[in-house]
Amino acid sequence: MDQPTPAPKNRSNALLLLLVVLLLISNVVLLYMWSQKGDQATAAQQQVLAVTDEKENVTKLLEDMLSQYDTLSTDNEKLKTEMSAQQQQIESLMEKVKNGNYSLSKAKKEAETLRRIMQNYVVTIDSLNQVNQALTAENLTTKQELGEVKGQKAALETQGAEKDAVIARGSVLRSTVMTANGIFERSSGKQIDTERANKATQVKCCFTLGENLTAKPGNKTLYVRVISPDGSVLPAEETNNRFRFNGVEGEFSAKRDADYQNMPLDMCIYWKATSKMTSGQYIVEVYESGGQVGTTSFNLK
Repeated sequence: MDQPTPAPKNRSNALLLLLVVLLLISNVVLLYMWSQKGDQATAAQQQVLAVTDEKENVTKLLEDMLSQYDTLSTDNEKLKTEMSAQQQQIESLMEKVKNGNYSLSKAKKEAETLRRIMQNYVVTIDSLNQVNQALTAENLTTKQELGEVKGQKAALETQGAEKDAVIARGSVLRSTVMTANGIFERSSGKQIDTERANKATQVKCCFTLGENLTAKPGNKTLYVRVISPDGSVLPAEETNNRFRFNGVEGEFSAKRDADYQNMPLDMCIYWKATSKMTSGQYIVEVYESGGQVGTTSFNLK
């Protein structure tokens, strides 16, 4: 007589094996999910650290600029006012960064612009100090020569030279009013003021030459330097665009001749863009006979 097959025991073994397989699969899935969550947490932590480092770098840059401004010293009241305004902008931007309610990328760009402006002030003040030192040395030399010179004729000649120098300094032209802004020129030729960098095709600088009875009347050449947000001088259309100013040689962006007859004279000088203009603050300087007529600035968004 045949023995019966132990079917229930075989089914139990099969179920147990299936359970073991399922447990192994679930453990593998849980381990994978845990690993993924750990990677996400690590990535999030690294991102937070990167943002924190960037925030600290921008804050440090702004703090360093404020410290450097504290070391700048000048007797020029206009420069003092402009530098004070720049310091306030730096402090305002630093407060926004510290509060965490401002775009770090935007803050970094603005900080770089403020740093370039500060560097321009450093160069300007250094140039003024060099001029003052030269004038001081020249004044000392003149006094020594006066002490060594004997006789009324030599004394009168020295006095005449000093008088000529005073007249020369007094003959430098100055502007009473100066403005500058971006210009968008339509196809019809009509010009419209604009504050948008992507639309600006020209820079217009308008000013009034003040009355100066000491200056020699006649044709005067006015030079304009347009300094971009990155600190470079925007190039002129002509290739030979170098001139002397403040005792040094540099580039100009545009120039114009004017018939000056010692009376107030209104005029405008235009610079045409050769490429797309960038956003930020532009500094405009005007010179005549090597002396600065005036300076102003404007912003493009």
